[in-house]
Amino acid sequence: MSKHQARIIPAERQRSHLEQKHAQLADRIDALDGRLSLTPGEELELQQLKKRKLWAKDALQDVG
Repeated sequence: MSKHQARIIPAERQRSHLEQKHAQLADRIDALDGRLSLTPGEELELQQLKKRKLWAKDALQDVG
């Protein structure tokens, strides 16, 4: 396979990867949400994590 050919990932493997990623993001979000206060950098990280978690959720529905 040349490096320019797209790799086809089986749906079940892709789903498993997305579920794992979603869970990791949820854990980190929970850890940040549990703090009394956040630094500006942590607030930015939290916003980015929430967007990535939502993307993972949407991707899971697409793999469905």
